Amino acid sequence: MAQPMGLTAADAEFSEATPEQRQISWKLCGQSWAAPMSMDDYVEREQHMAEHELNRDGGCRYWVLYLKGYPRQVIASCETTRKPMLISDGNGRPARSGHGYAVTNVYTNPSYRRQGMAAFLLRRVQEQMDADSDCSVLFSDSGARYYDGLGWSAFASRSATLTVLPSSASPQQPTSQTRPLDHSNLPRLCALDELHLTEALNSIPPDRKTRVAFLPTHPSISWHLARAEFDAAKIFSSPPTTTPITIGAITATHTAWIYWSHDWRNRLLRVLRIVRASRDGGTADQRVGEFAALLGAAVAEARRWGLARVVVWNPAEEIKLGCKSVGNAQPEGVKVVFEDRVEGWIPSLRWNGGRGLEEVAWEQNNGYCWC
Repeated sequence: MAQPMGLTAADAEFSEATPEQRQISWKLCGQSWAAPMSMDDYVEREQHMAEHELNRDGGCRYWVLYLKGYPRQVIASCETTRKPMLISDGNGRPARSGHGYAVTNVYTNPSYRRQGMAAFLLRRVQEQMDADSDCSVLFSDSGARYYDGLGWSAFASRSATLTVLPSSASPQQPTSQTRPLDHSNLPRLCALDELHLTEALNSIPPDRKTRVAFLPTHPSISWHLARAEFDAAKIFSSPPTTTPITIGAITATHTAWIYWSHDWRNRLLRVLRIVRASRDGGTADQRVGEFAALLGAAVAEARRWGLARVVVWNPAEEIKLGCKSVGNAQPEGVKVVFEDRVEGWIPSLRWNGGRGLEEVAWEQNNGYCWC
């Protein structure tokens, strides 16, 4: 079908996607994002993830613009995933429960680009999200300016990147300070993490600043792991039994742990969360030592799978010190860089109704928040 000249919003219909429109949208997205998987595998992955605990039963909704009268002619599409969160008003009262949406897979059919269609789609999606949420977030690969014009304000964000340098030595194994996590550990650890985060947010002295934090629930964490494991099964048709995929590590004392996810497309290991939930706190040196051991386990996992980087979003000060400790311990094998995130995955947040974001802090903006 030839593209209409001067396409406007009047030429488009907005709706929740039908099953057929989902398939069409996934195939369009796959043109840019499927590699290194095949298109068929990419579409199968998206269908598989639609049935995940986080997404099913309306947890994730799929939206499309299509050419009026031609429902198979998808113009633009996106997805919104509803997640639990905590919101503190800064008045000293306990944080209240809320919900926010993660907006993902924003894509415009190449035949309809540069005509304002994505903006029109997102404004209609905002109306839907505002009906039952407190805010929405997205992680922009298009810079900060575009989404800022639509109400999503970029938040300053730092990252620590541990680049895994080529080495002729055998891959370093995790030390006796840590052991691998498996899926049976996750429900209990996620519940402890939620409790720890809630206590931490409620312990911040009143300062009249609104604070928001997405809860690191088991569905949120396991979504990342399920996605990476599905990709691995497709990319590595016969994964070597000597190289199992691990999902994280925990210290021998069980006081601290880390979750990570393999990003095969970008050849990196994304740290979803590093947690220390011991009530005694320990000394600063003990905490840094534990974080260094966990990050060392992440580096070992990245090296085993040929991933080039371990990336930590918005590391706390003691986790930064843990990163430096790994770099100092492996000067010929790991290069550590701290930098502002100004290009990929820029975190942006919009309040329900487009209210202003003055004096708002996004707490615990770590890798698990992306979806």
